[in-house]
Amino acid sequence: MWPSRVEEVAAVFRAAGADARLEELPSGEDELPGRGVRAAAFDCDGRVVVTLVPADRDPDPGKLHCVAARETSVPRFPYAGAEVFLDSSLLGEETVWLEAGSDRHVVGVAPAQLLRIVRAQTSDLVVEV
Repeated sequence: MWPSRVEEVAAVFRAAGADARLEELPSGEDELPGRGVRAAAFDCDGRVVVTLVPADRDPDPGKLHCVAARETSVPRFPYAGAEVFLDSSLLGEETVWLEAGSDRHVVGVAPAQLLRIVRAQTSDLVVEV
């Protein structure tokens, strides 16, 4: 049995019939099994926008088409009540990995399935380097 917050995330993937893999990272290790995804949320002119970007990149709030965007708390997965955007650079990955209810649990899923589950749109979201 998973911890309750982890089980909540797992239940979303099960209900969606997604081919997802849930794993617990070894204690003290933060190395993901593959390409990581980081969620960041912004208050964008009164609406919550969640960005899903590569874990090693920062989201660019200027690309959200807001007059004013300020960081806010990320809603619980699957980000109900928020507009969700997935960085288009992640679409070429076979599997992406994101936090699954705790900092020690991750879930691996195909980007197309993640898009469907969180009802995301794709866009170029990251800060240019």
